[in-house]
Amino acid sequence: MRILALTLACLGLTASVARGTTWFGGQLQFPVPARDIGATQLGVGAGATITRMVNAHVGLGADVAYHYWPASPGYQAAFDRYLQTERMEALTGSEWALSALQITGHIKLVAPAGRRCAAWVQAGGGAYHLNFNLDQRRTADTYAWVVGPGLGNFKVSAGGYGAIGLDVHVSPPVALGVDATFHYVRCGEKSTWGYTGINDLQDFSAFTVGMHALFGWR
Repeated sequence: MRILALTLACLGLTASVARGTTWFGGQLQFPVPARDIGATQLGVGAGATITRMVNAHVGLGADVAYHYWPASPGYQAAFDRYLQTERMEALTGSEWALSALQITGHIKLVAPAGRRCAAWVQAGGGAYHLNFNLDQRRTADTYAWVVGPGLGNFKVSAGGYGAIGLDVHVSPPVALGVDATFHYVRCGEKSTWGYTGINDLQDFSAFTVGMHALFGWR
């Protein structure tokens, strides 16, 4: 009974310390080649995150990040078909990447922490401002060409992510960690304008691994 009482007291003390803590910091991520991510060039993501802990195990927050995602050959081919049928345009070159500005809210669940380490899962959703980085110059043998955002070079899409990570508290206000994240961006469109009848622009997904540094205050 004494051990149980002491354990409950320690958990209560931990919860009271963690409650109301705000964590802010930066993150750096790299996409892993997969179905929609190519392996011929390096992608990168960088941004900032902030989380307000409601209690020792639940936090709410927001993220702002920039991503540069090289497209895989399969996704490039699908996007190329969309351009050809929808806008009589084609991708130029063998390497193509889209970039995205992520603005999302999230909920974070933290496992019971040890003295220095804490594992967590996080899920978020919001807006991804996509830049398709299409060639804006007219090339040979093309009927039409892209000339800025008016013709669809930019798009705001709904998206979300799920992440897992591990934080190591190197000092009371500082935590360093690693994370793995899966992003899913709903950039697909359905159209019947193209000569093939129904033409779909498929959604985009990316799996990233990275690191982060967080600074906490009450």
